[in-house]
Amino acid sequence: MQDLTLVGVRLLHALVGDADNGLLLVGDGQQAVYPGGFRLSDAGIDVRGDRGQVLRKNYRNAKDILDAALTVVAEDSFDDIDGTPTTGRRDVDPAYGDGRVIRCTTATRAEHDAALVAALHDLGREAWPDSAVLCRTGTERDRYLRLLTRAGITAITLEQYDGHPVPGVKLGSYHRAKGLEFKHVHLPDHDAPATAGTGDGADDGVARERRELRRSQLFVAMTRARDTLWLGSVTRR
Repeated sequence: MQDLTLVGVRLLHALVGDADNGLLLVGDGQQAVYPGGFRLSDAGIDVRGDRGQVLRKNYRNAKDILDAALTVVAEDSFDDIDGTPTTGRRDVDPAYGDGRVIRCTTATRAEHDAALVAALHDLGREAWPDSAVLCRTGTERDRYLRLLTRAGITAITLEQYDGHPVPGVKLGSYHRAKGLEFKHVHLPDHDAPATAGTGDGADDGVARERRELRRSQLFVAMTRARDTLWLGSVTRR
């Protein structure tokens, strides 16, 4: 429910009222990737006491991948239940195994792109249908689609993907990948600085919210991976 609007939650509540077991809400504050936000109490919903529970079992991500993702949001605070702020480095019980986090740092964009192509070739064609390359924007997605096509790697965008098995690597933005999961996930240039002119250098509330949103978006992208997470970086002087 982290991506519902306050109006949407109020509408759901109005449909069922306060009837016992009338409304079941499941959400994850760490995966809120849109500006703004609200508390359930703002919608007239009280989940304090035994009406709310925090789920701590993770069935998707290998332990090393989950640890790496939690490190990104370790300094941020989230509300799992109204009035119960939780630190980003929360207590989670992974049930999936160990997995691998591969960090690739290069001096130039060309070397970075070559390393991404090599990593996908190393996986092998049989692994491409359960692999994804996720980018921050649609423009970046289109650039990497052209890159993979030139390299002879079959690829399809998430806009074209309907959930049925298809050959090829999936490409999409962090936002588009929400709700999906893949055995192997590649995040090219994942730690690039924010676009100039966004005002993020300021220390006001708006800039802080933007930084937190970027970290939440990266957290979402990283946690799409089950077994392998490839993190690409380009060294910037």
